[in-house]
Amino acid sequence: MLAFRSLAVVAVLCLGGSLLADDKKNEADLKALVGDWKVEKAEIGGKDITEHLKVLKFDIREGGKYTAQVGEEKDDAAFTVDAAKAPKEMDVKPNGGPHRGKTVKAIYKLDGNTLTICYDYDIEKGKRPEKFESKADTMLLLVTYTRGKK
Repeated sequence: MLAFRSLAVVAVLCLGGSLLADDKKNEADLKALVGDWKVEKAEIGGKDITEHLKVLKFDIREGGKYTAQVGEEKDDAAFTVDAAKAPKEMDVKPNGGPHRGKTVKAIYKLDGNTLTICYDYDIEKGKRPEKFESKADTMLLLVTYTRGKK
């Protein structure tokens, strides 16, 4: 019985250390994402929509907060990341638009001042994209952003 308790304590300590490491990765990524972002390229369902999104103002602030604005439409909301996953995962929680109050699952990668996010807007499926691609007949939105200022 004592051996079982010791094993359980070791398991909890190892898991706790792993969770702390993941939290640090998440915090580091949240900090690294801060900035004003401009759309470089965008496609949904395999169709290029870059020109339509060039006017998007996308500002990521500390703590997983963002503002996305196109014209008069504005969404001040939040997101979370899981930087320990491969690819890294993001859950976006819009406060406006057709997905208000729902969770949009996404994957992301950050390379210096280039941020690529693949969002799955087929909310009812509840799936997360597996690759950075937007195929025909899907609701996958693939966007590449470049950072303006940090």
